[in-house]
Amino acid sequence: MNSDNQTSKPLDNFSLASGQHNRIGLCFDQLRGEIDSIMVRESTYRDRIFQLEKDLEVYKRAYAGLQFESAQLQTRKQEIEKQNEELASRVKANRVVVLVDGDGAIFDDKLIEKGQAGGHAAASRLSSSVNQHILLTEGGTDHQLWAHVFLNRRGLADALGRAGLLGAKHKLEDFMIGFNQATERFTMVDVGSAKEAADAKIKSLLESEIKMPQTAKIVFGGSHDNGYVTTLRSHITAGFKHKLILLPSYTEVATGISELELPLLDIPDLFMREKLNVANSSNMSIYPVSGKSGTASSVGSTDEAIAPHPGPLNPPSYSTIAMLRAAPRASTSTSDLDSGLSSASSNETDDALSRAPTVAGPPKLSRRINPHLPLSKQKPPPCTLFYLANCKHGAGCRYGHNYLLLPEHYDEIRENARKAPCPAANQGEVCTWGKDCCYGHKCPQTTKCYFLKLGKCKFQGPSGDMHRD
Repeated sequence: MNSDNQTSKPLDNFSLASGQHNRIGLCFDQLRGEIDSIMVRESTYRDRIFQLEKDLEVYKRAYAGLQFESAQLQTRKQEIEKQNEELASRVKANRVVVLVDGDGAIFDDKLIEKGQAGGHAAASRLSSSVNQHILLTEGGTDHQLWAHVFLNRRGLADALGRAGLLGAKHKLEDFMIGFNQATERFTMVDVGSAKEAADAKIKSLLESEIKMPQTAKIVFGGSHDNGYVTTLRSHITAGFKHKLILLPSYTEVATGISELELPLLDIPDLFMREKLNVANSSNMSIYPVSGKSGTASSVGSTDEAIAPHPGPLNPPSYSTIAMLRAAPRASTSTSDLDSGLSSASSNETDDALSRAPTVAGPPKLSRRINPHLPLSKQKPPPCTLFYLANCKHGAGCRYGHNYLLLPEHYDEIRENARKAPCPAANQGEVCTWGKDCCYGHKCPQTTKCYFLKLGKCKFQGPSGDMHRD
């Protein structure tokens, strides 16, 4: 029994050792499995890390590219901002434009009489007054001042002379030169005698200037004429009222314009305060044409009499006189000339042109022109010397002194008178009327005159100058 016990103990020890060995092997197997799993995962992680590193490099290059582009865009932005500032400074409303209708807003005769010095003084007075007004109302002086004056020089000179302002008449051209030379942005332009030529220039310039963003203010010197009301109201409706300033010339502003309620800039001693009074000149139509264009109803008979004016006449404005007195003279053929075109003989003309006009009272009756007949066929025809110079026959003249004439009638009379030679010039003498002479100093056909070749042309100046270009 003891022997069996001794034999079983080694076996139990061996079994125990064998069991422990198996457990250790199993643990090693598990550990090996885990290590293999770790190795596999490590390989996967290495591959993933490698891929991420590649992606990171791509993103780094992309980010660097974006940074470069951002720097370029920032530089471009700064350049554009600088350009915008430059453009803004260019487009900045820094222009102040003065527009003057010189046919109604007439500069003070005392300034005109001084010639070029007066022109300089007028420009200086206008400039300083406008600049001061802008400083007080806008609070700055950083602007450019432009001034444009449009007028009919010959018509204005004629009206000044007939109003007795002879000094201003003779110095008007010098005054215009002085005004133009005062500064490079000031211009005074002679637009000629076409109907409403100054109005057209001013309206066109007003239209373009008021819409320009660079124009801060427009000082409008046409408040004497309500013909501008529609144009001004249109610009006010369009939203430009804040740009308009009225520059009155006469004491009273035209009714329609005063109703627009625009701010006023009154400059003392720059313009005449009252209209030129030329109503008493014997060479003017007794009843002035109303407005600039002048309208009158036409009647079929020249014998229809108009009732005499019930009271004293209002003096016509210069704008009316300018059209009546200084319309252009069209060239016409000498072959059309006959004695009916001029209502004065050569002797009458000599005498009439050598004497100063005298004051003639209004006729008792006035008649209208028959629109279906030329002036030379009216019964009687209008007297050329009465309307253009001075007729010595007065009420005893066989030609008409009592017509109500429109601007186009004065044009026709003037045109017809130019077809007849000036007696003084025709005899080789100096005409004391010079450019203001109502008769022709040159043949309208000049060197192309058909009657000159036949020796029958009425323009027979001894020196031959009457047929030279």
